[in-house]
Amino acid sequence: MNKQNITIDNFGTEDTYKLYRTVYEIIHPTISKKNISNYKIIVEESLTPLRIFYPQKISKLEKAIIYVPGRNWIVNGIKSYNDVCLELVTKLDTIIIALDYELQEHEYDKTVNTCYNTLKYLVKGLNEAGIEKEKITVIGDSIGASIIANISMIQQDDFPKQVLLYPVLNLAFDTSEKDSSLIQNNKLDSSTLSHLKLFSQKYINKKYSSPLKCQDHQNWPTTLIITGDIDPVRDEGIMLGDLLKQASKKNKTINLKFAPHGFLNHKDEETIEECIKEIQSFIIKK
Repeated sequence: MNKQNITIDNFGTEDTYKLYRTVYEIIHPTISKKNISNYKIIVEESLTPLRIFYPQKISKLEKAIIYVPGRNWIVNGIKSYNDVCLELVTKLDTIIIALDYELQEHEYDKTVNTCYNTLKYLVKGLNEAGIEKEKITVIGDSIGASIIANISMIQQDDFPKQVLLYPVLNLAFDTSEKDSSLIQNNKLDSSTLSHLKLFSQKYINKKYSSPLKCQDHQNWPTTLIITGDIDPVRDEGIMLGDLLKQASKKNKTINLKFAPHGFLNHKDEETIEECIKEIQSFIIKK
């Protein structure tokens, strides 16, 4: 296989991040008229930069989204995650806290653990700032969705609601288990498959266990999975959705027609609008 570079978007890489003392200071900035702020936190000796996207009115925040982006490790879209988060914060009218996490070679499990500790810290802080746990939704796309699913497999009671957008779940990339979408959409979206193979070689170690192999989905957070019909990893998301649906009728899977992997990063406004409507309905549903 020819070597290729995995594209990394510029999600905050050139910005100055400032340390903060409390989550309250994040969601109620004292001097800021910008709709984006950058912070960083240290949790369990790991430093994680955060990028905060604010709605027009932040005086009365009743809900929040914590976003774990795919960071273009697999997605090869034209938009940056700034654009995606700005669109979500406008349409959903809620604050979004995005994790600007890093990956180390063959230490994906450590990244999952760091993100889990950060999410737990943020949820606790948001609770203390007056946002109820039930009003906090964790959203991840692509590798970000994989991280969230891996957290749910290990720690199942910390986050009440989660959204997995085109999740990549078979990161061990066992080619003997060929889903039909992998065969059908390989030529339509060969870049995703190529990036997936490179990601697996570089970041996944032998200890990795896919959320698809989890034996118990009873205590997972209420989950919305949204897949793209022409995504090579479509069937992975649908398979997890079926397992979660068996565990609880509250879980839901949506497969968007003619949508590729990373469709939030593409130009199809109709697909993006449909996706955001599904997320919005899921967030407000009790």
